[in-house]
Amino acid sequence: MAALGIVHLASEMSPLAKVGGLADVVAALAREQVRRGHRVLVVLPYYRDLQLPQGWTLSETGRAKVPWGIGAEPARFQLAEAPDGSMRVLLVEHTGERKFFDRPGIYDDPATRQGYPDNAERFLFFSRAALVGLTGFGETFDVLHAHDQQAAWVPCFARTHEADEPAFERIATVFTIHNLGYQGIVDPWVLSVAGFSRELFFPQSPFEYWGRVNFMKVGLVFADLISTVSPTYALEIQASGEYGYGLEGVLRRRTGDVRGILNGIDNDEWDPAKDVNLDAHYDREHLDGKRACAHALALASGFPMDPDWPIIGIVSRLVEQKGFELIEEAERELCELPARFVILGVGQPRYHEFFSRLASERPWQWHFATTHDEALAHRIEAGSDLFLMPSRYEPCGLNQMYSLRYGTVPVVRATGGLADTVREFDPITRAGNGFVFHAFTADEMVMALRRALAVHAESELWRLLQRNGMALDFSWKVAADGYDRLYEEAMERVAHGRVPTLDSVRDNF
Repeated sequence: MAALGIVHLASEMSPLAKVGGLADVVAALAREQVRRGHRVLVVLPYYRDLQLPQGWTLSETGRAKVPWGIGAEPARFQLAEAPDGSMRVLLVEHTGERKFFDRPGIYDDPATRQGYPDNAERFLFFSRAALVGLTGFGETFDVLHAHDQQAAWVPCFARTHEADEPAFERIATVFTIHNLGYQGIVDPWVLSVAGFSRELFFPQSPFEYWGRVNFMKVGLVFADLISTVSPTYALEIQASGEYGYGLEGVLRRRTGDVRGILNGIDNDEWDPAKDVNLDAHYDREHLDGKRACAHALALASGFPMDPDWPIIGIVSRLVEQKGFELIEEAERELCELPARFVILGVGQPRYHEFFSRLASERPWQWHFATTHDEALAHRIEAGSDLFLMPSRYEPCGLNQMYSLRYGTVPVVRATGGLADTVREFDPITRAGNGFVFHAFTADEMVMALRRALAVHAESELWRLLQRNGMALDFSWKVAADGYDRLYEEAMERVAHGRVPTLDSVRDNF
């Protein structure tokens, strides 16, 4: 495939600004595309807490007035570049009175752990300003790739307000759903801020969702092609409201335009043979270093040194999606298991209180760290024997892939990308790489953990299971192949004039 000019528009990118897996995905995909020879630019909001990696440079590229309702809001654009020039990030700064991004945190106020009440305006401004910044950037691009509801207005603006702008006349748009559970649903006043008449707000219009405006729906309707982050999740979100969260009908109407591309992981950053965060290194053929990592994690967690009690790790956002209610329900049974638990996460107060109580009452068995600590996340992946992901739904999941690479056996619910990557281990055939439960119940989760502990007691079988997982390749190469094909298909549609417009979509959704 010929080299392309690709723009990723997202609210997160590791390590500059990270809350969850979106940041890792955007960064790793962009790096792989650069390695393939594509010319890549990532566009991010310029958050107050944004951290530039050492050696990166920052230079202003321009200022502009961004259309905003009947007026305009000022923006400044700065280009952050890696020392070798390979990675480039265009930072969108709001310089108006409310300074949308000059505040702590990304989505939430750290003081309250609640989302900022003006998040709709913040990310609507980001989408509109990003396109304004690109028009003055001095380069042409082939693909606009918008990620999740924070950038969902980008395909819409490219096909409406900016449709006659030369920079976007022949550009293809792709919209990726990373998590359909977060949609950006607000009252209809946002339409006037976005520059659209209320005449466009009527039942089944592209902007209407049960009497409100849904950012995610806007992206689904206006993008040339839609992708999501695993093949199973692509089917689940079209099948029922359990996974589609009210947008399953919109997705079914675009079913021919939806692709499921499994995320990859960065094999350079996540490599137990050279991970700088670890106390010891190891690989598939030399697993002794993993025992040293387990010893270090147990020591740091205040656990007694008992190698017969495996460590079960959890690194996650502490939200309902992740299935922590099953852990609450199974508290007694989990405390009776001959295992120890290390949890790293930030999220809902309910789960903070739950895990804090367990760690306080049973410090020999439970350890809870509530922080964003990337180094600790790596040490938990390496030092744990098992990794628990009891998700209610999981579009892709990255931690089960990190775990497999680190010889840490995943115990997961069969949903989304977890179903695509983890196979139940069979002690007889010795095939499989983890332990899987299907029904979203505490009993099934505990049974899966008990199966895992039974195999852990058989050291030779356990080593074989670890090596099964470590033999798999979840690098970004396969995923990037999928995106190359997706971009090529989207560009072909644009070349033949098959693009969504306001007229073509207004009565169809």
